[in-house]
Amino acid sequence: MKKFKENTYEEEFFKKLLKSEDLKKQKEIISTFFKQPIWWLVKSIKRKPPKLKDTALFKCDLCKKGRKGHRVCFEALLGVAKKAKRTRKLQRFTCVGGLSGFCLPVVQGDKIYGYIGLCHLDSNLPKEPLELFVNFVHMLVKNIQRELELSKLYETIRPRAIALSTVHTIHRLISSTLDLDELLPRIARLCMQVMQSNRCSIKLMDEKRNTLVPVTTIDLRAKRKLNPKKLRLGKGVPGKAAKMGRVLRGPSFLAVPLIDEDVIGVITIYDKRDNKGFTRFDQEIIMTIAEQAVIAIKNAQMYREQENLAISSVKSLATILDTRDTSLCIPRTAFVKIVLAVGEEMGLDQMELHSLHCAALLHDAGQLFVPDEILSKPSKLTGEEYKLIKEHPARGAKIFEPTKYLKPVIPIILHHHENYDGTGYPSGLKGAEIPLAAKIMAVASAFLAIITPRTYRGARTIREAQEEINRHSGTQFDPKVVAVFLKIIQRKEVQKIIEQERAYGFKQSPKGTDIF
Repeated sequence: MKKFKENTYEEEFFKKLLKSEDLKKQKEIISTFFKQPIWWLVKSIKRKPPKLKDTALFKCDLCKKGRKGHRVCFEALLGVAKKAKRTRKLQRFTCVGGLSGFCLPVVQGDKIYGYIGLCHLDSNLPKEPLELFVNFVHMLVKNIQRELELSKLYETIRPRAIALSTVHTIHRLISSTLDLDELLPRIARLCMQVMQSNRCSIKLMDEKRNTLVPVTTIDLRAKRKLNPKKLRLGKGVPGKAAKMGRVLRGPSFLAVPLIDEDVIGVITIYDKRDNKGFTRFDQEIIMTIAEQAVIAIKNAQMYREQENLAISSVKSLATILDTRDTSLCIPRTAFVKIVLAVGEEMGLDQMELHSLHCAALLHDAGQLFVPDEILSKPSKLTGEEYKLIKEHPARGAKIFEPTKYLKPVIPIILHHHENYDGTGYPSGLKGAEIPLAAKIMAVASAFLAIITPRTYRGARTIREAQEEINRHSGTQFDPKVVAVFLKIIQRKEVQKIIEQERAYGFKQSPKGTDIF
């Protein structure tokens, strides 16, 4: 029998018919009526008879005896097949030696899928079992056709269902992070998970240099650190996909350009885990991911630009604040480094660490409203003077209220002078009521104030400052924050920063009153 073309509906149908256990059982039942029946199931019967050695259709001894018998049997079979095709009904015929048989066309709608035949019968098949067999074949054909339709429907719906699910997942990615360094690996892992692939690479466009820059590469099989390289447009699969602005698909790769108004990058996935090639359904899914990834990446890029601009503005404002002789002068570089290290150790996420960074730079902005003579007063403050001092966190927070970008920073600035036991200011908050970032700043600013020289006292040692902080744990400071802070302060890089500040930043002994 000829090998049929692959991936055709007719082939799939015929394969299922050939392998049908129900058909096999029906043939066994019919065969019990005869001694040596010969069954055949063919897709088509062509005009040219098969060679004698090909006895898949002609198994009876008479058909195999010489070319004449072979030819006579074939002509009988061809004639009955033509008649069955024309009438679309079962047809009886007589083969070599006067033996009888029948040919039943496998019909569904206006399509004939093949022929089922039975020959080498020494008598006519009874009418009743023959009718039952015909009805059974019709029912079997409908069932196989329905099964194939459901399978095709599933194959069509499946990628779209995955695509819809992927859209939902990408939306969660967009809402969960605006950090490009977190977002891109998440998108790469999602592509690998959905495609069941071993590797994914994301490259973003450097328009000035006309190149693709690798930003994320994940390879499940890599045993050593990957070192992806830049690609010029038109070079390699990603470079070609970017230059042409269309998807490139091969057996082992699928490259999808990320297109906004122009190409901003390329997602490339490689090597499916089942060793099968990428399909057009895979292409549909990855294109859906790419469309949503573009939105997420552009949002993250815009946020990063705004963040850089805002940080520059905050640093400029902090520099202006530092120019005041009456400023509460603690080593700002060390202060920022320490509070961020403590915040990271305590599990603050990127957004929270960013707010803590801004607050560390701007926390004493409210001192602008405190008269110089009070800040520089070497003797004990009066009640009214101390009242003005206690107002500076609220006034500092008020400065930044109109700035939407600094909204998360305001509670940190407002409450960084609250005490753990509720005796601080301005609101008398205690324990968990105080923002964690504010409690971190309270410990760090107190420590650095202790080791910073003042006009009315010299600088105390780092050990003395640590003991002072530990002594007020549970009253002025959160014990959990103190424990992490004392651990961070032991790090060599932190101590090096402090020593550098002590060597260069403390030489000009600042005026100022400790108000921590």
